[in-house]
Parts: sequence; structure tokens; C-alpha cells
Amino acid sequence: MNAVTSLQALIEKHASNGLLVDTNLLLLFLVGAYERGYIRTFKRTQQYTEEDFDLLAGLIPQFHRIVVTPHILAELSNISLAMKGDRVFAYFAVLVEVLREAREVHTDKDVLLGHEWLPRVGFTDLSILEVSKRHDYLVLTDDLKAVALLGSEGCDVINLNHVRQLSWSQ
Repeated sequence: MNAVTSLQALIEKHASNGLLVDTNLLLLFLVGAYERGYIRTFKRTQQYTEEDFDLLAGLIPQFHRIVVTPHILAELSNISLAMKGDRVFAYFAVLVEVLREAREVHTDKDVLLGHEWLPRVGFTDLSILEVSKRHDYLVLTDDLKAVALLGSEGCDVINLNHVRQLSWSQ
């Protein structure tokens, strides 16, 4: 099975369940939905391009819903508050509109506190791992450590870097 076929198989397998999007990529998606050109200006999305947003904008709607954890929402909020001036109000209006339809899935804190990986990956990535394992969600990330962890635990994961490579080869 080639990479394109493999990606399409993962999308088809998980489309009706939802896509768990990690914090940085969810931020990119929301900033791009707010103002595509702001991706290069906002400090926390400068490492991405407008084309990266376009990839997300093509990928995410293929799923029934976005899935988040409370840890992702907290990180997203804290990062987003770094926006300057009145811009943050318009951005949060987009954030609320997009995330109103998202599914939030909790993991008991004692599960996270007792996990051997906590000091290596932190609460957010660990919550992503636990939710993905428990509910069989596909995870979208560009964090190589998270990709390795999720893969080692048998979770389905898409690395945005691989999606970029596929788009370049087509």
C-alpha cells in the first residue's frame, strides 16, 4: 500500500468518528480560518505556511467532527491570548464558532498522574494518547515525539509533515 492509499484508508476508517487535532495544528487551523495572512505574522504560527493551512482546510472537513481534550483547549486558549490588540476578539469569535461543534473528551486526572510517560510528554500529549486509545480516534499532529508515542501504543496518527510530502509529490 503506498502512502496516499494509506492516508486515504486512515481517513475512511475514522471519518465518521472524528479527528483529534493537537494544539499547534488546531491553532494553525483557527488562525488561518480567522485570517489566512496572519499565519506568518502571529508568533505561534510563524513556522507554518498558508499552504499548511490549506492542507488542514482540505483534511479536517473530511471528518464528522474535530475532537479535543480539556488540555488542548487550555493550551490553545493560553497561546491565543498572546495575540495583540483587538485582533484577539475577532479571532476568538472564529474559535468559538469552529469549536462549538467539536467533541470534548476527558481523561481522569488519576489516569494521567499514574502514567509512566507523564514526565516525558506532559499532560496534553498524554491526554491525546489516552483519548485516542480509548475511543480509537485518528490523531493529527506534527510533533515527532507524539507521533512516536502514539505509534508505539498502536494508535492511528497522521503526521502533517507526511501530508506535506504527499502534496509535493502530486
